[in-house]
Amino acid sequence: MIARRENEPPSAAARDDCPLPVVVQRRNIVCFVAFQCLYFLSAPVLYVGPVHANLLKTLGSSDTTANLPLSAYLWLTCTPLLAAWLFPRPRHLLPLISAGLCLMVAGTAAVALALGLGAASGVVTVVVIAHGAIIGAANGVAITALWDCLRRGISTARRGVVLGFTFGIGPLFACGGALFQDALFEGRLLGGHTFGVAFPWNYAWMFAAVVPVLLLLVATTRAFTLPDSAHEEAAPASPLAEIGAGFRQFARHRAVWFAVLIYILVYSGGCAIIDNISLHAITVLGADTDTQGAQNFLRFGGKAVCGAALGWLLASTSPRAPLFATTALLLGGMVWALGVGGSWFLTVFALLGAGGLFGAYFSNYITTASAAPFVRVNLAILSLLTPLVGFSPLAFGAISDAHGRLASFQVAAGVLVLALALIGLLPADPAPRENSNLQSA
Repeated sequence: MIARRENEPPSAAARDDCPLPVVVQRRNIVCFVAFQCLYFLSAPVLYVGPVHANLLKTLGSSDTTANLPLSAYLWLTCTPLLAAWLFPRPRHLLPLISAGLCLMVAGTAAVALALGLGAASGVVTVVVIAHGAIIGAANGVAITALWDCLRRGISTARRGVVLGFTFGIGPLFACGGALFQDALFEGRLLGGHTFGVAFPWNYAWMFAAVVPVLLLLVATTRAFTLPDSAHEEAAPASPLAEIGAGFRQFARHRAVWFAVLIYILVYSGGCAIIDNISLHAITVLGADTDTQGAQNFLRFGGKAVCGAALGWLLASTSPRAPLFATTALLLGGMVWALGVGGSWFLTVFALLGAGGLFGAYFSNYITTASAAPFVRVNLAILSLLTPLVGFSPLAFGAISDAHGRLASFQVAAGVLVLALALIGLLPADPAPRENSNLQSA
């Protein structure tokens, strides 16, 4: 057999690689899109970062402490590897998603209760930081399993359209969540109209509103259908042996582990900086101006504007192209934050929101590069290394406290320039070969 060349796209037959009937795949597409839309609706709370940082800052915390929930989130994203070890079978995927969502319900409700009952600021601080950790652990398990479901339940040929539609429509739901958030605060986007809720009830309502949405996500998960995997269920290897095999194929798969290095750089430079950007908006626009709702609206509006275009870019070019595009958008955000003041400063959130889709298209890159039995293992190993990113928010907070926030933006921009250079070294089409023992770049 003649080996496929490095940059030669796979055939249409090879990309139509899901054994499920088309009608079932379409139902899975609806479930995936619905899941993401509901998740986006809860984005102000589930996207750990600015809301948590501003809440802690209101309680009198330093920039370093305000960045702790995001760091805790990133430190706990290593849990999918443990989940992949303890629950390796395809039959575990949907229960893992449900279990992760239920933990997120508990953590989110705890923050709402702490705020609503008027707990001491120290107690609220601990609960908010714990919420970041719970979301990092539970969300990591749920989303890793969800991407494995996507790989198994929807063919590669349909994935570009699915992601384009999901991340073109889904962020509009986040914009809706941002309008609700804005109504709880200053009403900047609503002509000054608000619910008239004072601190801490505005934050308590926001966290409480997410609980029923998370319960709807559990119901959505139950409708997803996976193909028969009896050959995998019957595998005699022990969990330890399977994880060892997973690490061995990861070490040999140069395209995957090199991509993971890039992921760490991009998330360190372009995503971990978001709390400092949000806090800096207060400095730029005035201490009496609360723009959190506007920030999230622009952040997810940027995702919606670019989401469909990135899906088209994936479908018409290669899995690497969206990585270039999203990293460039994040770098553009850093440049904007360094050079623009006044109300125009808020545009940085649209750039960072669009660039934040790097995570989705990176997961697609790893999913495409991985043979089916190793999709969740490779994503789980990625989550094992993600805690390294968890030190970045603390580092940016420390730089900010010592040298000013603009210095932290300059460091983030330098990291993103390096990441862009390294993305150029990735294979454009990382699809695994039939004989994949040397799956290298």
